[in-house]
Amino acid sequence: MVAAYAGKIGWVDLTEGKTSVQDLGEKVARKYLGGKGLGACLLYSHLKPQTDPYDPANILIFVTGPLTGTNFPAVSRSGVVTRSPLTGTFLDSYSGGFFGTQLKWSGFDAVVIKGRAEKPSYLILEDQGIHIKEASHLWGLTTSEAEKCLKEELSSGKGERMSVACIGPAGENLVRFANIINEKRAHGRGGAGAVMGSKNLKAVVVRGRRNISMADERRFKEIVKQCRTKIADHPMTGKGGIFPKVGTMMTVDVTQETGTLPTRNWQENTFEHTRDINGDAFLEYTLRPRACFACPIGCSRDTKALVDGKEYVTEGPDYETIYALGANCEISDPEVVIAADRVCDDLGIDTISLGVTASFGMECFERGLISKEDSEGIDLSFGNGKALLELILRIVERKGIGGILAEGVKRASEKIAGSSDFAIHVKGLELPGYDPRGMKGQGLTYALADRGGCHVRSNTLRTELLGLPKPIDRYDYKGKAKMVRELQLNYALFDCVITCLFGAFAITPEDYAAAISAATGWSLSVQDLKTIAERAWNLTRLFNVREGFTRKDDTLPERLFKDASTRGPSKGQVVDRDSFERMLDEYYQEAGWDKNGIPTPEKLQELSLGDIDS
Repeated sequence: MVAAYAGKIGWVDLTEGKTSVQDLGEKVARKYLGGKGLGACLLYSHLKPQTDPYDPANILIFVTGPLTGTNFPAVSRSGVVTRSPLTGTFLDSYSGGFFGTQLKWSGFDAVVIKGRAEKPSYLILEDQGIHIKEASHLWGLTTSEAEKCLKEELSSGKGERMSVACIGPAGENLVRFANIINEKRAHGRGGAGAVMGSKNLKAVVVRGRRNISMADERRFKEIVKQCRTKIADHPMTGKGGIFPKVGTMMTVDVTQETGTLPTRNWQENTFEHTRDINGDAFLEYTLRPRACFACPIGCSRDTKALVDGKEYVTEGPDYETIYALGANCEISDPEVVIAADRVCDDLGIDTISLGVTASFGMECFERGLISKEDSEGIDLSFGNGKALLELILRIVERKGIGGILAEGVKRASEKIAGSSDFAIHVKGLELPGYDPRGMKGQGLTYALADRGGCHVRSNTLRTELLGLPKPIDRYDYKGKAKMVRELQLNYALFDCVITCLFGAFAITPEDYAAAISAATGWSLSVQDLKTIAERAWNLTRLFNVREGFTRKDDTLPERLFKDASTRGPSKGQVVDRDSFERMLDEYYQEAGWDKNGIPTPEKLQELSLGDIDS
């Protein structure tokens, strides 16, 4: 067993009711590292092409990284990998909290789940053992109710720590953008919760006390101390910095000031009521800060609101939730945003996809494409907070128009005539809160993200909006392909390690290479890590190519090419189609892919992927 790894992969067949454990070989661990790389390897190797995401044969993988479970800062995260029911693409989604640490401590680097249980079930992973338990009494419960119930049932009263990843009614009802919740954190995007629901799997419980061994413990402790000092000294992550103070809420002001804050289903990219829903506005609703295991940043916080006499307490909301449930639905009441965030978490549904889908429904309503009869009396006008809260319930329950919207924007637009031009998605994944009309490189980021339109497969906020490390013209297309490719490989590296993007403000690739080398005993350079990241990125591209995705899918919503915003700093801007296509050509060339976006045999050979299909 390699130091720092648990050394085991758990296998679960819910149809057969069987479990097994296999060794994670050093060769595989070193080639793919963990997280995205290991997950992509397992999915590509063990899932037959063209398997429907809801077929019992689809596999759901929970995975850790090489530093998970240690006290290295900002790595207490876990990943989920599967084929997305929303997009049909490769899907990886990451969550903070304590689940990843407990999974590693329970003796597993990953667990691979296939099949469908005859009755609602849950899993317990502990001390390298896996148990399948009946969960009929949990079916229908919210995520917070299910977590509480399981902890009460399974606690020995000896103060042991356990973590629960579970689905809510949205996952049970196969809402295509249902998520998986652990400790109020979400494996959020792409519908992994619906895959879990299709398997009749309500929850995965992990608990363990196993120690993580270090190849060079003294050196590892030195690196941890150095990295914690870097975080403490950095203006973004240290005490009094933006992340500990308001987290990503501060981004509301950044996107507003640059004309990149999507509003009214992306009809505009500034919101006249931004001050009502920015970081400062939410401070008065804050209860307490929250942090993941062993993280010194503490970027999250609990907030409390009162809506129609009912109290809502949520962890968040983060920027993406504020954009999607706030500005994009033209809702300026922070208490409604807090309430909607809590409802989404309890029901187990992605706030970005929900907000974009709701705003799409609101525009359909205002255009007369959805009638009040279709909405069963709900006034789906923009700005109606009560309607938003009611619509969330309809979507989760798949009632009326909610049944159509539960399929996501892409499929809904195919059923609602005249709506395709303002369906905001890439490959079926609803877009996050950065408008490429005001930051051209971000458009390429969305088009090429392996799980569909995504802001954490690369993000040009720092480069295009904040001008770091040096100011660039955010409206220009020149040089953006190379920039996006470099960012993608950095983000792929973070996802193989499964580290927090905020920690990476202070921690460098050199730090990660040193820490992993000390932990494992390997001698890894930054270039080695970049090669592993590029290998993972190309493997997910191969998966999508195998599933039928082509260059035509590497595109943007029609609205971004055709409709200019009428106000703000990015007034009059659109994404020029010809310039976008040139960026795509440049990117393919930079990446070593052919003109159709397929990795060339030479590139695959370079990355030791030449025999991946053999």
